[in-house]
Amino acid sequence: MGIPDVPHSPHSAPSRAATWFATRFAATARFASAARLASAAAAAAVLGAACGPTPTPPGPPSAGEATAVSDREHDQDQDPRPLRHTPVGPLPAAAPLTTVGPDGELVDPVESLQALLDAGEIVFSHDSVTGWLPSVLATLDIPVSSQALVFSATSLQATRIAPWVPRAIYFNDDVYVGYVAEDVIPMDERILEIASIDPDDGGVFYFLSQDPEQPPRFVREGQTCLQCHEAGITEDVPGVMVRSVLTDRNGYPIHPLQDAATTDRTPMDRRFAGWYVTGTGGGPHGGNVWSPDRFSDIDLPRRAAYADAFDYAAGADVTRLAGRFDTSIYLSEHSDFVALLVLAHQTRIHNLITAAHERTEGALRDQEAARVTRGVEVAEGELLPTTEVAIDAAVERLVREMLFSGAVPLDGPISGTSGFARDFSARGPFDAEGRSLRDFDLETRLFRYPLSFLVYSDAFDALPPIASERVYARFEEILTGTDRSPEYEHLDGPTRAAIHEILLATKSAYTEAVGSG
Repeated sequence: MGIPDVPHSPHSAPSRAATWFATRFAATARFASAARLASAAAAAAVLGAACGPTPTPPGPPSAGEATAVSDREHDQDQDPRPLRHTPVGPLPAAAPLTTVGPDGELVDPVESLQALLDAGEIVFSHDSVTGWLPSVLATLDIPVSSQALVFSATSLQATRIAPWVPRAIYFNDDVYVGYVAEDVIPMDERILEIASIDPDDGGVFYFLSQDPEQPPRFVREGQTCLQCHEAGITEDVPGVMVRSVLTDRNGYPIHPLQDAATTDRTPMDRRFAGWYVTGTGGGPHGGNVWSPDRFSDIDLPRRAAYADAFDYAAGADVTRLAGRFDTSIYLSEHSDFVALLVLAHQTRIHNLITAAHERTEGALRDQEAARVTRGVEVAEGELLPTTEVAIDAAVERLVREMLFSGAVPLDGPISGTSGFARDFSARGPFDAEGRSLRDFDLETRLFRYPLSFLVYSDAFDALPPIASERVYARFEEILTGTDRSPEYEHLDGPTRAAIHEILLATKSAYTEAVGSG
């Protein structure tokens, strides 16, 4: 696989970050398996093995014992140490982004932001510790409270991630930003990783050099990211995912707690291994702990059983991370439990929206090919039975999971630590009674009105009409009680009615599709 060209300013040489990125592409590609790195965990394990002996983690994580203690006695709002970053100028405001390009084509939010940067309408401020990160979050309107910290070495920057230097993920409805806090790495060798959702095409991947001497430029990347981000775990479409992976004391993956991505259907005790989790309630989960053993000391055939037998219980109810690593080089001290629950939900729904889009367009192309090449007669506006089946299957999967069918009940109450729940809920939209699909429950389920808020996303709105019409029709059947099949029995009558009323008040396309009754 060739290395993609890395565009740069015609007035300057490529940054050292771009050079490092291309080198890492080559290294990652060398280790790619016939399965195209079916999981990021597998790739990171290979990279870890290639790095030779690893150092003992510094600080509180003892090399000889798993680390996870309850911090319930600490005040979760206490922040005894100020962050060390110093911006050189004021942060920009949220950018007026559009998903429609100059030629009328749909574009992702980062492409829209780059156009504003190129036009000089947005100016980034560089931070002495976190680089362009605060400006990126500010212009994309991504809340700092969304910060989630992952210490499993499972990304392109695997060799720069460990329990003592976790990777931070920040997100909103459409964009995910990855930041590795590399205090000892020169700024011009650092990068931000970005996944942005294109309404038509799904996940689009970029990196941004942190070099303050270069103008900020989001460089689009393709094949290397798609080795992991377009596979079975993402529904075979360009997408995003949350994994749950038991690691050793250095962050190298031992084994995933499940082969699939973490979603609303994943039992809580199988979620968030390899992540820090700050919050209380919910029962045992996999966060905040790692094995005292090195992954290379555990025979490959034993790793699945080892991960299954590992005791994760000590990771629950952690509310502070200070003392585990240097939190001052991050924008927040938190890795919010509620943010992680939303992250697992929306990554899955993003992939299913993209899959429904692609399957629908693929079925329509197949029908047209049958008409042209085989002379199959199809009346205008009609669908072949095979086309109907393909579209309905994709739509039904999307409807089920947008309505949280099969979601594992929560053992609440659950609370986070960063204020994410407040920030997220405030985004609305709201009906006349002040109700929103973003209202949390956090007692027995994630949301009070369980229909995914991504119904308001640009990607959902870009579904082919023949798919969106079917989605809306299914919503109406279920929410008005016409469909009372067992897979929706978690929705009682008042909840169905409330969701229906919220949709009618806040989603004009739904009202147009089903009427106002």
